Amino acid sequence: MTYNNFLKFLTKIIIYILVAGGAFIMILPFAWMIMTSLKTDGEVNSWPPTWTSKNFLSERELNVEVTPSTISTRGTLNLSEFRSLSNNKRFDENKIVYYINDDAVRRGTISLNYDDIDYASKEDLQIIYDEIDEIKKDFDLTPTLKGILEYEEKSVESFEKIYFKLYSKTDGYFKKTSIGNSIKSDINSAIRFIDNMINNNINRLPYLRTSENTPASQKEYIENRKDYLINYLNSLKNELESMKNFFDENSRGIGIIKQDEASLFLNKLNDYLSMVEIFDEDDILYRANSLIMNNLQEPFALNFNSLKTFDRITSSFNKIQKNNIDKLSISFKVPTTQMMYENFIEALENSDFNPQLKELVLNLVEESNIESLKDLVTTEIENEMIDQISNNLADESSEVSIYGNILRNLSENEGNLENYKYILSLNNAQFLENQLPEKKEELERILGMRKSYDHFINEFSSFYSDSTSEAKIIEKNQYVDKILYKENSKIEIYLNGIISSWLLDENPASNAEFSFSEVFKNIFQNYVTAWNAAPFSQYYINTVLMATTTTVFEIIIASMAAFAFAKLNFWGKNLIFTIFLATMMVPGEVLLVPNYITISRFQWLDSYYALIVPWIVSVFAIFLLRQQFMTVPNDLWDAAKIDGSSSWRFLWTVMVPLSRPAILTGALLKFVGSWNAFLWVLIVTKSPEMRTLAVGLQTFRSESGEIYNLLMAASTFSMIPIVIIFIFLQRYFVEGIAKSGLKG
Repeated sequence: MTYNNFLKFLTKIIIYILVAGGAFIMILPFAWMIMTSLKTDGEVNSWPPTWTSKNFLSERELNVEVTPSTISTRGTLNLSEFRSLSNNKRFDENKIVYYINDDAVRRGTISLNYDDIDYASKEDLQIIYDEIDEIKKDFDLTPTLKGILEYEEKSVESFEKIYFKLYSKTDGYFKKTSIGNSIKSDINSAIRFIDNMINNNINRLPYLRTSENTPASQKEYIENRKDYLINYLNSLKNELESMKNFFDENSRGIGIIKQDEASLFLNKLNDYLSMVEIFDEDDILYRANSLIMNNLQEPFALNFNSLKTFDRITSSFNKIQKNNIDKLSISFKVPTTQMMYENFIEALENSDFNPQLKELVLNLVEESNIESLKDLVTTEIENEMIDQISNNLADESSEVSIYGNILRNLSENEGNLENYKYILSLNNAQFLENQLPEKKEELERILGMRKSYDHFINEFSSFYSDSTSEAKIIEKNQYVDKILYKENSKIEIYLNGIISSWLLDENPASNAEFSFSEVFKNIFQNYVTAWNAAPFSQYYINTVLMATTTTVFEIIIASMAAFAFAKLNFWGKNLIFTIFLATMMVPGEVLLVPNYITISRFQWLDSYYALIVPWIVSVFAIFLLRQQFMTVPNDLWDAAKIDGSSSWRFLWTVMVPLSRPAILTGALLKFVGSWNAFLWVLIVTKSPEMRTLAVGLQTFRSESGEIYNLLMAASTFSMIPIVIIFIFLQRYFVEGIAKSGLKG
């Protein structure tokens, strides 16, 4: 190989590498977008970012935490959930609740594995309450801790409330960091007190001041006591600084403090408190006792008592659990839509609901809508109430909402037509008073319906939640009765023969297993969630309609205008074409306001006219096609005229077919531009039924930030049609750009 050939070969290799590298860099953002669309919520917010996702795994570990059984888990509430909130707070002493403090698990098999469970009888809980009572007698406690240890009755429910206020990993009183910060705060306050006392206040104390009239012996004695106090305070300060270093090092970490750590803290505080001296025998310094007690002893004594309380309650709780279950394993199948539907139908048929309301629910329920059935039932009932009001009470449409508010307020507050004045607002009470003489009978009937419906909605919401969330238990023993799995993150285990109190300190290892089909569903779960988060089917229809219509009209209009500028001769042709080109210099944003005013005057806002009409003419498309038409020989035009062809026929039978690449290029550019249109659509549309995909993506943006995985999923299925179109038309696109004389 000669040197020149080698140089050419090397140049070719470098060019290939640069092209491949450029292609890789161009593809990288799209690959990252698709990968992000497959990630879970937790992975999107984790650092450092990764190119993988746990959704690809057939098994993954779960972080489960015990949670109060009468408090709803994270998330917002819809109307039916809000109304049933009180019912969801029913306490069951045999129910233990775990929250998956991890990404939601929507399918698969979940396992909970306990190494061993220590427990006692329900009666043994009395020992804990006796210990709490003794603690309140023996110790001075902080107001917060004293309030936590107060209870109305010695019940399982009261103990659960006390337990979580003390031992919750998120905000429990015995959190390691909370105790450490409290002690460090007291240390800093004590050091500031000592410095201020020594440097500023010690000479201001009346019992340590002397004057010229003070006898020399008395003055010497007072100075001696002052020096003693200063030395004493300095020794305390040294100990406090040593304590500060100790607690800085040992109070780090998360979760509840451990007993061995509490012992270290107690020993350190005890050493300090033993140094605090009370001057009961000193005829001068005894007056400083209140200052020393308030600033240097009592705060540390309260923290000491808090730690002693922790030690005594924890020890008592562990000591009385003398029974043991060795290695308990629980496995259950996450309810599928089919399981939810079958469980619900079976439970509904065996329920004692009003037959009429039961029939209403049966007419609404389907396997496909089982997850949204609560909202459907609530909506159906509300619509029935509106119909009753409209047909029997309201004389005008404006009165429907007034009657609705009146009936709802009376129902929620157990009111009637006798005591309504004490419940309703002044305006509503006056309105009802005017209507009572003529419509009292109908009002009583419909108010009864309102109360009956509200009672049903509350009962049904709880019934629905329990029946649809019952899981199929795969592995259990005699201690487990049933398992409910709610909100894709909440596990409720109902026990046999054991109260939940004894499992509050248990931390089972948990994992989820998925079959191949479930892994596939996990991978594309974000796409399903994103699609259902907004009416994307309607967004797709609107986008396709707008993009297709504007593209077709633009090509028709641009073809006619381009033909006129390219082949016809008329006065001012070049001047008019120059003016056309000049309009391309005007930024599109400048036209937003005048276009909006025009559309508003035509009363086209929130309609397809507003989305389509302003964008069916494009100067760029006219320019693009005019350049292409000019390449067609005039001889063809002359021959066509000799054969008797009209300009219209020549345009569509000769010019357009010969210019197909340029026309497809203009059509593709227009289609992509209309498909991605955002600002104009956002301005002229109000209802979701008229919006397009680009605006629909705003569903995943809020003041608190973006939901990136759902946003990327929605972006991916929004851009798929554009990618497909470009793949099939790219040859014509390149050819059209080349033949039209445009250069990048």
